[in-house]
Amino acid sequence: MTTDPTYPGAMTPGQAVWRGAVTALVVALPVAVFNQLLVAAGDIEGDSPVVLLFWVLILFGAAAGGWGVLRLCPQAALSHAAAAGALAYVIVQSIGIVSRTLRGEELSWIAFPLLLLLMATSAMLGGMFGRRWNRDDYGSDSRAADGT
Repeated sequence: MTTDPTYPGAMTPGQAVWRGAVTALVVALPVAVFNQLLVAAGDIEGDSPVVLLFWVLILFGAAAGGWGVLRLCPQAALSHAAAAGALAYVIVQSIGIVSRTLRGEELSWIAFPLLLLLMATSAMLGGMFGRRWNRDDYGSDSRAADGT
């Protein structure tokens, strides 16, 4: 781990991306599995508003991962936050693609890149919030200088 004088527990951007992806998985994966189980069992319909709520929670998980990247490594770029969300999505979808292929189910290939971008965008928004949080916590008095 590297140390940054403004944030003693800082790590490299690469380490922070992996930790952010794990954070996103810890939040989003249980929700996604629960959603899949409920839909597969027929307890909720695929077009139910409850499914939309699950999607919001999954995107919140991606945002939490992006937030974690910028909190753990203040010098990381927003692209690192987006990478954490994208990495979490790729890990989950890789498992999903293999399991659906083994079951002989149809795959919607157009949905994968669109959902990847949605997860990366949510993680980037979380990273923007993390950057703002870092600035407020660790001091740059930019608020006094620019009036925000």
